[in-house]
Amino acid sequence: MMRTMLGRLFLLWVLPVVVWAQPGGPLGLDVVQGFQSPPRDLPGTILTLINYVLVLVGVLALAYLVYGGFLYITSRGDDTQVEAAKHTLTYAIIGIVVIGIAAALVNFVVVGILNASF
Repeated sequence: MMRTMLGRLFLLWVLPVVVWAQPGGPLGLDVVQGFQSPPRDLPGTILTLINYVLVLVGVLALAYLVYGGFLYITSRGDDTQVEAAKHTLTYAIIGIVVIGIAAALVNFVVVGILNASF
């Protein structure tokens, strides 16, 4: 039963990621006004890599938030478990805020460096 449940969870998690989309064209990214893909030089590649890492860490923080909610729901009124769940939720929210600020700062600084003329 556990194997079946893990298999279904895997399919629900992985299948939406596998999408064969066109990178450009009449309905692609170039339609969105103001969108500029980062240049494919070293700073642009680093920015893209950092953004992927921040998204991954954000997803992990969101999972941690869900885990804290699960702990809170299953605490059944036990004060120590409720406190542990509240700490988990608090740290997850702090983590999400820090990740958001880090993403904004990294994008602001790197885009500023890329657009600077020396």
